[in-house]
Amino acid sequence: MKLIDFDQKFFEYAQGWLAMRPNMTEKQIDDAYNQIMLDWLNAPAKWLDGETPGTYFSKFSDPIELVGMVEKYVNGGIGVPEPLYNRITSMGEGAAPALTYAFSKKKNPEELRATVLGMLMEIGSQQPVPDCVDVVCSAKEYSELSEMAVQYLAQNGESAVPQLLDRYPSAPEHAQTLILDVVCNFSGDERIYTYIVEKLLNDPGRRALYASYLAKLGDARAIEPMTRLIGMSDIGYLDYIELRNAIESLGGDAGEERAFDGDPDYEAMRNM
Repeated sequence: MKLIDFDQKFFEYAQGWLAMRPNMTEKQIDDAYNQIMLDWLNAPAKWLDGETPGTYFSKFSDPIELVGMVEKYVNGGIGVPEPLYNRITSMGEGAAPALTYAFSKKKNPEELRATVLGMLMEIGSQQPVPDCVDVVCSAKEYSELSEMAVQYLAQNGESAVPQLLDRYPSAPEHAQTLILDVVCNFSGDERIYTYIVEKLLNDPGRRALYASYLAKLGDARAIEPMTRLIGMSDIGYLDYIELRNAIESLGGDAGEERAFDGDPDYEAMRNM
């Protein structure tokens, strides 16, 4: 299959569209974007032998073949055409096995795995849960793929909570934070509260983050340790605000607001 750069073809079409309307303002151009895209999708194109960009991929019905096209585009350094993306997601769960297989192959480029995971998220498939658990629990540093896996599991991973928590003690430090980012969306396992509070008390650099997790979890027991922290002399303004918001969201009393004159974050926000 010859790889056609659909993005470039749209750019060329948009340039021609705008050239015929030289007096449009920048705002009018921005407002017209969707119409330009719609016109392009529905216009027969010589570079597609008269087919329209919007319907070109509809003639393909094999999910394996379509996902293979996605792989070729990514490996070729060309953006995946939106009509191809939409064709695959329109197939719903029928495309999930092919997408999940591509996502599960660890040797595949991260960009490809992230692309197909995005499709699986749009479909709403449960099939990638085990592979998302592996991505999250093995993450040693930030990556787009691990962040997407967290987002997916936060929405679809309640069944994976026990497995995530079982793997938590031996997971890399960054992975532990990601695991807590997922499990704080689900209640019912005592380890969730225990692990988040341990991080809150022992990781001063990320107090605000763990306070936000506790607010999501909704466990009122967290009011007490957060109230202790909020009165500490070494606490920064941004940590203070997040702790205060978390305490109040859980029904606690954060007390009178403290002054933070001289704190760089406080001064920057006050001067905005």
